[in-house]
This record gives sequence, C-alpha cells and structure tokens, in this order.
Amino acid sequence: MADAIVEVRDLHKSFGATEVLRGIDLTIGRGEVVCLLGASGSGKSTMLRCINHLEQPDRGFVLVDGMLVGGNVRDGRVHEAAPAEIAERRSRIGMVFQQFNLFPHMTVLDNVTLAPVRVKGVGRAAAQASARALLERVGLGAKADAYPGQLSGGQQQRVAIARALAMEPALMLFDEPTSALDPELVGEVLDVMRDLAASGMTMIVVTHEMGFARNVATRAVFLDGGRIVEHGPSEQVIGAPTHERTRAFLAKVL
Repeated sequence: MADAIVEVRDLHKSFGATEVLRGIDLTIGRGEVVCLLGASGSGKSTMLRCINHLEQPDRGFVLVDGMLVGGNVRDGRVHEAAPAEIAERRSRIGMVFQQFNLFPHMTVLDNVTLAPVRVKGVGRAAAQASARALLERVGLGAKADAYPGQLSGGQQQRVAIARALAMEPALMLFDEPTSALDPELVGEVLDVMRDLAASGMTMIVVTHEMGFARNVATRAVFLDGGRIVEHGPSEQVIGAPTHERTRAFLAKVL
C-alpha cells in the first residue's frame, strides 16, 4: 500500500499459556477506517493494544507512520525503546477505551488540556482554546466547566474522544467505545466517529456495531482464534461473507 500508516507483520502475543495473536499481517492506508470484528477472545483488543504498544508483542512488529512505537532496531533485532521515546511516539496515536477513564476531580476542559500541556509542552492558553474548539466539535462546548460525574456516559465518552484528539494524532484507535453505554446513548458517540471518518481521520475500531462497520468503514477485518480469517470491503465482509466462521458470527449479531 503506497501510503500505509499502519503495518502489522507476523504479530504474536501470548498471556501465559494462552496464545491470543497467532501471526497477524495487516496494512492500513492513511485515511482508512478499518473495523475489527470477531467474538470475545478473538484477539481484537490485544491487537489494538499492541499497535499502541500498551502490550509488547512476543514476535513480529508494528510500524506506525514508518516507526516502531515501542522499539528500536539494533544488530538486526528489535530492542525495547526508552520510556520517553515510547511516550513521544505514542503521542501520535489517540486511543479511546470502553471505559472513559476521565479524571473525576478535574473539569472537562482540564481533562482535555492535560496531555497537550504536560506531554507536548503546549501553552495553557493555546491548549484551552484548542480544547474548547474540540468540545464544540463533539457537541459539548457548554460542558467545559462541568465535572465528569455531572455528565451522561455518552457525554463522558465524547469528552474522551476530544481528549484523544487534543494530541493531534495521526491515528485513532477505538476499543469498543460504545459497549459501556446505555443503548440510547450509543448514537451520539457513533455520530462523532462518523464525523471523524468523514474528515479523513485514520481509524481502527473494535466494535460490535455492525451498522457503523458496514456503512462507515473502508474495510472490515474478521478475527477468530487470534488469526485474520476474512477481510475486505466492509460491505462484502458483512453483507456477503465467504468464510463459514464469519457467517456464523454475523448470523448471531445481526
């Protein structure tokens, strides 16, 4: 792929005796929206965490924008990078989790400005101006001075998205961002994600929201047992899957 932003090669990861990823190969182009589909335990979230180097692969490697997020190559081998290097490289990757992980004692505005000020050294006034613009973008401009406990789950997740965007990432990772929400709040978060996709943001999304995957994603990737068993245009994978395991999974979730 000429303009690849993510390259995953022969990725393996085990936890004890449990092999979770068994040789993942995947290339993602700039501006693509790729949805990772599969049953619980298929390796989707672990793959996402390896891309961001929240988990260290046992074998294989991940390049983001041509760089190893968590390592450096010396003598033909990958060695773990220093924590400061990892933090700098990871700052180009935004991640939104199932749980919102906002600081409850800080206002919405302070939650969004914290990382740009502390990690990137952005001046407080500039960080606040950017944060207010991002909160407007996610529909929460009026909530800048509120605390997380005063917000609904959907609003908290939208703040978490604004917080990730505040670091001006080249890539956004979403790990089942709507799974902790009440059904009536799911739509407001998916609307923000649709807006991001339309703006050209590169996104990798672990989700069970098949409508979003089918209508918004460039590609869908179905994992089973730590392997990619089917991938292609989302309309084809979800609408006319070719692999028996994909068909069985979709029959249950659609």
